[in-house]
Amino acid sequence: MARYVISDHHFGHDNIIGYCDRPFGSAGEMDTALLDRHYETVGADDLLIHLGDVAMDMQDGRETIEYFERLDGDVLVRGNHDVGLDAAAAPFPVLDSCILSHGDYQFYCTHRPEDVPETWDGWVLHGHIHNNDTETYPFVAYDERRVNVSSELLGFRPLTLETVTSVLDACPPGSRLRDVEVARERLATES
Repeated sequence: MARYVISDHHFGHDNIIGYCDRPFGSAGEMDTALLDRHYETVGADDLLIHLGDVAMDMQDGRETIEYFERLDGDVLVRGNHDVGLDAAAAPFPVLDSCILSHGDYQFYCTHRPEDVPETWDGWVLHGHIHNNDTETYPFVAYDERRVNVSSELLGFRPLTLETVTSVLDACPPGSRLRDVEVARERLATES
């Protein structure tokens, strides 16, 4: 059983395609591709911790629940576009944040990086920024101890905590890796 993380699917959100330069022609095409990539990656016994913005669901939470159940998700850290979801009505845990441990790493998991408590001294897993400011919020910002798991930076596929920590283990201080592809290329050349 592996634990996977991702954020910002934005199922059903036409405008996100242009806003984040996603390689899809419509929300329907995007939704199908996101679900296909998820099913190709995450097994039935694996756990999915989603760091928010499952759908563009500002009303009643129905779309968030529907898509999260299609992902067979386990824990949702609420994003700013999940505001319509009543946590008490959801058939899965809905949190504002959580802490995950893997090996020697502890991760504060939140949707928005600015919501991390000032007293937090570990690593941060977050979404929200997408691929719109990869200078400040790349996939890995090593010295800031931050990992951006917005779906655009992960090739629209969830990543295991094992993969995240392996990347961090291989990064020298000062590393800034734009996205998971850059991380894979860098790790392949250093092996």
